[in-house]
Amino acid sequence: MKKTIISCILLTLMSLVTLPLHAQKKLTTEKPDLEQIRKATLDPQSPFYYPKLQKLYERNDTTMTPEQYKYYYYGAMYQEDYNPYRKSAYVDKTDSLLSLNRAAVERRDSTFQSLVKRKTGSFELKRKYDEIATHTLREQREIMANAELALKDNPFDLQSMYMLTRLFKDMKKDMSARIWDYRLENILGVIMYSGTGKDKENARYVISPDHEYFLLEVLGYDVTDYDFIEPGFDYLKVTPIDEKRRGSPNLPTGFYFDVQTPIQQYSKKYPDSGEEETEAAGEEIILTE
Repeated sequence: MKKTIISCILLTLMSLVTLPLHAQKKLTTEKPDLEQIRKATLDPQSPFYYPKLQKLYERNDTTMTPEQYKYYYYGAMYQEDYNPYRKSAYVDKTDSLLSLNRAAVERRDSTFQSLVKRKTGSFELKRKYDEIATHTLREQREIMANAELALKDNPFDLQSMYMLTRLFKDMKKDMSARIWDYRLENILGVIMYSGTGKDKENARYVISPDHEYFLLEVLGYDVTDYDFIEPGFDYLKVTPIDEKRRGSPNLPTGFYFDVQTPIQQYSKKYPDSGEEETEAAGEEIILTE
């Protein structure tokens, strides 16, 4: 698959490696009991019944605990509309708009600097700046609208979550930014604390292959290669994004992710897809230069 996580994500999200204090105190590295999660999220009498967790999440409840997030994240695999290879068409459009927006911002800064050098009067300078800022705001709103539509298609689209967090911060909408921050941090925390990823026995668990790449970039790695290991493990070979870290003998060469349950659930829900389609879906997540 094409690398969809924008390069600047690391600057903002590296802080998630050390999760909020409340999460650090309550989370320990532990393999999730997926059978228990399946039973609980399908049981209407359980406090972790999936529709209950979904309501908490959708009403922007920042009191949701790491434990509730664990059941909400992994419980998604047992819901009727689950598809681990699900991708919204709005994601590509958001990426395209973001690239245009980044180019517009660069042009804005360049134009502003040239006006300053020409000693443009303060009134005219402010008028020009406000005009450009208004245009940028329209582009930001269009990006946000597409990110929100992508999340309606796929509530676990981590890239779109990050996009909304960043844009809300840029627009000084701190409360909305905090809500998306909280969601993203807790979901990433669930994945991080599901294992170390150092070997198959300690593989991390994800509900979508895209999340493997997102997490590793947050941790400061570029994925250089991908292997699928039977009966259901993804092994992603990595190199540090920061060139100064490369060559260190203590750094891992790759990480393991357990995707047995996503594969099983996909086969149950899409029995007519065949092995070829499953393999093709897996191939889409390989990074290309």
